[in-house]
Amino acid sequence: MHLKLERQHRRKEIRTAVIFLAPFLVLLLIFQYLPLAVMARDSLHSFTLYNPGMAEFVGLDNFVRAFTNPTALGSMLVTLLFMLGFLVVTVPLGFLLAVYLNTHVPARGIIRTLVFLPVVTSTVVVATMWGFILNQSGLANSALGSIGLGPFNFLTDTGLALPAVILMSAWQQIGLAAVMFLGGLQSIPDEVHEAASVDGIGPIRRLFSITLPLVSRTTVLVTVVMTVFAIQAFAPAYVITSGGPEGSTNLFVFEIYRSAFFLQQPGYASALSVILLGFALLISAIEMRLLRTTWSY
Repeated sequence: MHLKLERQHRRKEIRTAVIFLAPFLVLLLIFQYLPLAVMARDSLHSFTLYNPGMAEFVGLDNFVRAFTNPTALGSMLVTLLFMLGFLVVTVPLGFLLAVYLNTHVPARGIIRTLVFLPVVTSTVVVATMWGFILNQSGLANSALGSIGLGPFNFLTDTGLALPAVILMSAWQQIGLAAVMFLGGLQSIPDEVHEAASVDGIGPIRRLFSITLPLVSRTTVLVTVVMTVFAIQAFAPAYVITSGGPEGSTNLFVFEIYRSAFFLQQPGYASALSVILLGFALLISAIEMRLLRTTWSY
């Protein structure tokens, strides 16, 4: 009798969960999984946006072309360099900023709001603003000129354009990394730091020997989220540099956009999108494996 009641209660809980989850699952199916299926189907066809009904099945030819096209391969390399540079800037600085925000600084709430403000600002607006700052007669060159440096062609020099785009993207997203790290820092029990202080452990050693290991799970999360953002970055290349100069900022998503709408090859662009999805999953899995932690508190 008890077992029967338990089964009825469990079925009731399942029905309740299904009722609440059904709207979200339907939206997820319609707006995420169905488009992914259509993208996978289109990646095996060749057609134009003007005549989508004239699609021709080409099998894996689009994928072969993607891995033999110098432009696509160069775009993959640019995206990889962008991702590495973006992570090197945002993850360490986001952590240090979170450590600072976790202290008793004056007007802490206002400072946290200002730090997070760029994150919720439109990427197009941020990219346009940085375009004005970094152009030949912009604020950056004016400031450098006042100390006898420059001018520098931040957006037209092949060696400076990608670092400039990385700087802009990191400036916008570092607030998100800091807020995520801040959540991890605030979940550490105060007793841990109090015990370390009683044992005479200094702040620097406490930071590297206690705080960093205890936020390792948060570090994994921040790294994966920032990686996904870097892989799918589009607005900086589109708004500031249009992929130039000489393809030095031709990010992979911009190459997908260019292939689909400028070259009128949506089938090939769909194949590039499938490759991007696989690359994002692979990189995220590698990061989670390398940064795997067994710490618990």
